[in-house]
Amino acid sequence: MFEEGHSKIGGRKKGTPNKVTLIRADDLLLKLDINPIQKLIEIAESDEASIDQRINCYKEIAKYTYPRLKLQELWVSPVENLKPTRIELVAGTGTNT
Repeated sequence: MFEEGHSKIGGRKKGTPNKVTLIRADDLLLKLDINPIQKLIEIAESDEASIDQRINCYKEIAKYTYPRLKLQELWVSPVENLKPTRIELVAGTGTNT
């Protein structure tokens, strides 16, 4: 039974990492000169990537670059407050002014 104030008996010494954490993933990536975000961008921008692969790469990158919003934090304009947008195409004069 545990008694308050007793001396430590057995186990790892204080500060000794678990075997699983002896080689941290970020240390290994640095050692191998690999930047996973850069690799995901390269895959997404490659000509061989399908649209699904591109979407998945960008979704993964977004996890590390933008905060994830909670449902309560999303803001949507009420439909009655929206005004129509009018776009007019005008023929150019052919000169830059």
